[in-house]
Amino acid sequence: MVVNMRGGLVTWGASSVQFGFFMQTGAEVAWAQSNSFLSDPAAMKILLSGITTVTAAATVLGLVAWLIHAHLYHLTGLGLQAIRELFMGGYRARYTLLSVPNKSWLASVDLRTVRRTAIAVSIFVSLLFLELTRPAIPYDHISGALPLTLMDAFTKKAVTVEGCRNPNTNFPLWTAGKTSSERWARPAWLPQNPPSGFSRWDISPEERAEKDNPSWYLCSSGKEPGFYDPKKDPLKISNLGGEIYEPLQKAFKEHSVEIDNVVLLTLESGRKELFPAQQGTPMFDALLESHKKEKRDEAIDHLAKLTPVAQMLTGEYATDSKGDKVDLSHATWQDTAEEGMGGLNVRGALTGSSLTFKSILGSHCGVNPLPVDMLEETALEIYQPCLPQLFELFNEVKSPAPPAMPEAIEARSDDSEAVKYPWKSVFMQSITEDYDRQDVLNKNMGFENKVVKKTLTRARQGSKYAPKGQEINYFGYAETELKPYVQDLFEEAANNKTRIFLSHVTSTTHHPWNTPDDFKMEFYMGNEGAVNHNLMNNYLNTQRFVDNWLGDIMNMLDETGIANTTLVVVVGDHGQAFGEDNKDMTGTYENGHISNFRVPLVFRHPHMPRIDINANATSLSIIPTILDLLVQSESLDAHDAEIASALLPEYQGQSLIRPFVPAIGDLSPKTHSNNARSPRPTHKHQDAQTQRVWNFGLINAGGSMISVTSADTPYRLILPIRESFEYVFTHLDEDPGELHPMKTWKLSEIVDEVTKKFGEDAASWAEDAEQVGKWYVNEQRRIWGYREK
Repeated sequence: MVVNMRGGLVTWGASSVQFGFFMQTGAEVAWAQSNSFLSDPAAMKILLSGITTVTAAATVLGLVAWLIHAHLYHLTGLGLQAIRELFMGGYRARYTLLSVPNKSWLASVDLRTVRRTAIAVSIFVSLLFLELTRPAIPYDHISGALPLTLMDAFTKKAVTVEGCRNPNTNFPLWTAGKTSSERWARPAWLPQNPPSGFSRWDISPEERAEKDNPSWYLCSSGKEPGFYDPKKDPLKISNLGGEIYEPLQKAFKEHSVEIDNVVLLTLESGRKELFPAQQGTPMFDALLESHKKEKRDEAIDHLAKLTPVAQMLTGEYATDSKGDKVDLSHATWQDTAEEGMGGLNVRGALTGSSLTFKSILGSHCGVNPLPVDMLEETALEIYQPCLPQLFELFNEVKSPAPPAMPEAIEARSDDSEAVKYPWKSVFMQSITEDYDRQDVLNKNMGFENKVVKKTLTRARQGSKYAPKGQEINYFGYAETELKPYVQDLFEEAANNKTRIFLSHVTSTTHHPWNTPDDFKMEFYMGNEGAVNHNLMNNYLNTQRFVDNWLGDIMNMLDETGIANTTLVVVVGDHGQAFGEDNKDMTGTYENGHISNFRVPLVFRHPHMPRIDINANATSLSIIPTILDLLVQSESLDAHDAEIASALLPEYQGQSLIRPFVPAIGDLSPKTHSNNARSPRPTHKHQDAQTQRVWNFGLINAGGSMISVTSADTPYRLILPIRESFEYVFTHLDEDPGELHPMKTWKLSEIVDEVTKKFGEDAASWAEDAEQVGKWYVNEQRRIWGYREK
């Protein structure tokens, strides 16, 4: 009785969570990932934030169960009794192969027993028939029943995808043309005891030779993990041979660009459509639809003023309902850069993951994340040096007489001594770093100095460092509580002969989208449509709050006098899907919608010319661009410049101070067929000398689906890593908001549908995208040295 009661309570609780989670997000609970949340106190707060919907589901389920349980119990008992009588009752005694029941026996048969038996047999035969005949995908997934599926919480399942690219097809190998010992010679710039992050250079030629096998780099079947080698990366396309943008060349020659400090701002849930908010995006149109037609001009004028600082940082100035440029005098910061100056603004950037910390690996370390759930990367070595480790290396190699340099690299020609100053790397966020092992990640990236929630709560009450307000969400405080710490760091850079690298992650724009009590909330949404717009309105207010905070940071740079020598990089970790984007699913969890992937990417410097870059790049380009800027602006001494130049081609991303190369070779369309009746011929891969930039984005929590795009096409494929998810194809030029995606359980069905609607080339691309995506999953596991537990 006790066992039955416990089982019933577990099933009731799990069912309530399942229904409540679906009501909140439109997604299903992945019980295999729940153990990561249950063991993490910070993560538990996320789960408890949805307690309202879970409680509502539990109440409804409990009420319905109480009303019908007696009737269901009675029916179930009758069914089981009928089955018992079928196999063990009077039929077996009275009916054999040698005798046939007589009429007197038939008259004694209870018709109710016959009916119950027939129903039981029918159900049994039907279930057996379905199990034997229906496809495993998706029916095995959707027919999983509680409490059996709860067992997934105690098991760790392997990835089901397999793939290994043939080096002789259209994805060519890169070769160095040197012997193994030459290729893996220890570089002269590497100090005897380098900081962490440089192990792939700090290894003997003999150890490297063991891994010098082409198949090692293409397949994931090796017995030991391999290292990343850009010369053997079949997806790498470099643009370092290209000319620097002409306006930048001029600025570099005039020595007007000095970079003594780097500030990297990561915007939590930072959607590109809101950086800045302006007309002409799917999101802006969706926001207007919440207003009555006669009030939409007023709504345009209001929304266009939402993020004024973002307008000035990007150079994308919004217009009002009359087509006039919006007045930005209300902004918390006023741009002092001359007309036409401000830096690089990238349009088309995509995140590498819709899970924050996996995304940070791309922006801070120039690596693709590991395609498994949650932050398993913390147990492994990051396969490229991260920014703090690069700056620490610059510190360690300082010497009175640096080695001779190539003629192309010289120290800054002016009288500045800043190129010789040591770097100090600091990480700041106003929330906890305990969630999903972020503290371990920060350490692995090389951050020795940090300011986090623990720092704020330990500050002496009454001091300028003590928080002025209460915690605003389940993670911690608002960003503004960091102001005295940021101010001190900037003053240190200005006065103490220190070069700073500041990494700051915002958080207010994370669910539940709360702001401090003294922040005035505004109403940006109307009441039209079936979606409740309260969540979106809260999100928009947090966007305005963070925009104000960015203005505060820019003001502090101005006030301390280091604005003209500081490179500010702004990037979103991922987007955030709402009901206004997609009525079926919201949030980032297991949601591949494009609104979760478009992010801002800006390289701000007041003495750099304003350049708009249209490129489907990712945060992999951040480190190459920073290193390239430091070298070309002569903001490093000769020895550091040598190191930076040597490391530049080692990273997977392209430098964005040169024209972005989306593909090499002839990738122009060969045929276009929209004739639904024309049979599609067997796909033939493109020529071996053609290559395109493939972008991959892991979908939160990381191990279920990946987004695959290429920089040269508008196509997008959601590739399932696990069998319980669908293939999704979209054409972003024709459907930028992904309102009408193609969804099927088989790639062949996607290919057929794409052929009919978009032609042969789009269908061929989808096939290539699946192949490359499968290879990517296994290759990342190999590079990271990951093995399923």
